[in-house]
Amino acid sequence: MDQTRKPIPLARPRVGGEELEAVKRVLQSHHLAQGPEVRGLEKEASARLEGREVVAVSSGGTALFVALAACDVACNDEVVVPAFTFPAAAHAAALMGAVPVPAEVDPGTLAVTARTVEAAMTPRTRVVVVAHAFGIPADVEAVVEVARPRGVLVVEDAACAFGGRTPGGRPTGTVGDLACFSLHPRKLVTGGEGGLLVCDGDRVDLVRALRDYGRTGSGFGDVFSRIGLNFRLSDLCASVARVQLTRIDQSLACRADLVKRYLLRLRDVPGVSVPTGYSGDGQTWQSFVVRVPGGAGDVVERLRARGVEAGPSAYDLTGQTFFREKWGPAAPCPVSAALARELMALPLFDEMTPDQVDAVVDGLQDVLEAGKA
Repeated sequence: MDQTRKPIPLARPRVGGEELEAVKRVLQSHHLAQGPEVRGLEKEASARLEGREVVAVSSGGTALFVALAACDVACNDEVVVPAFTFPAAAHAAALMGAVPVPAEVDPGTLAVTARTVEAAMTPRTRVVVVAHAFGIPADVEAVVEVARPRGVLVVEDAACAFGGRTPGGRPTGTVGDLACFSLHPRKLVTGGEGGLLVCDGDRVDLVRALRDYGRTGSGFGDVFSRIGLNFRLSDLCASVARVQLTRIDQSLACRADLVKRYLLRLRDVPGVSVPTGYSGDGQTWQSFVVRVPGGAGDVVERLRARGVEAGPSAYDLTGQTFFREKWGPAAPCPVSAALARELMALPLFDEMTPDQVDAVVDGLQDVLEAGKA
C-alpha cells in the first residue's frame, strides 16, 4: 500500500451535523438523564420490530444481563451460548451464578444451530442465546422449535443485526422470547454506547424496573419492590441513536455495495475464503470477516503495519481464562476454535470508499504473498 495514504480504520461511526443538533437539543433542555429522547428512541425502534416493546438500557451487555434476569435465570441454571462469540452472554450468565454452556457454531453462518443447541441442552437449561454474528442471520426459528417444547426460553443476541431479517423473513429481534441490540460505535445504529431490550407481556414492566434499581413506584413509601441497578440510557446517547435510526436503510444499502466490491476483488486472492452465510438474505453487514487458513493473527499485524486496521473477529469461549478457571475443560468445539484462529475482520463502515476497499484487498494480497516467500 502507498505509505502516503491515510490509515484505513476497522470501523468508524457516521456522525455529523444532525447528531450535533440532537445533542444540542438535549443540552438546551437540561434533561440529560433518561427522559423524552429515550422514550422517543424506544417508540421508533419498536416501529421497526413489529411493534414489540423496546426498553433502552446502558449497553448491549446490560441488555443481555437484564434479559437473563427477566428469564428468572438462577444459580446453577444453564444458559446455552455460542462457543464462537464475544463473551458478553457468558459473562451475564456467570454474574447471575448460572453456568454458560458452549454450543458449537456452523462454519457458514457462524451461529449456533438447532442441532448444536439440542446437543448442548440438559434438564438444567433455562435459556438459549442465539447470536446473529456480524449481522449474518442465524436460524433462530429452528432453535425456537427445539427449545420451546422443553420450556427453554430463547434470547436473540442481535447486537450486530438491527435492520436485518431472519431466515423466516422476520425482523431480527422479533422471534426469540427476548432480544438484545447494541448501540456501540461499531454498530449501524449507535448512540456512542447503549442497548435495546425487546420483550413482551409482563416482562416489560419487570425489565423497566430492573434498569432503575427495581423501582416500581414513585413518591414516598415503598417504591422499590425488586432488586436492580442503574442500567438507564442517557438522553444524550438516545438523541444520537434516534438520528442514526433514520439512516438505517441507507447504511444497509451502502454497506451492501461495499461488500459486493470486497467479494469481487477477493476472488483474485487465493487462500482467503468468505463465510457462506454472507450469501443469504437479511444481512446487515455490520462487520465483514474473511478466513485465512493457518491463522489470521500474523496477517492482521502485517496489515496494521501497512495502515489497514484489521482485527480479530470473535473468540473461542472455552479458551478464555475466566471460563477455564471457573468451569474447566468443556466439550470440544473444534469449529469455533478454528474460526477464532482463522477469521479476521476487515475494515467496513458507511463512509468507506471503493478505493479504500481496493487498498485493503491489495494490502491483504501483498501480505499473503510475502508470507509465502
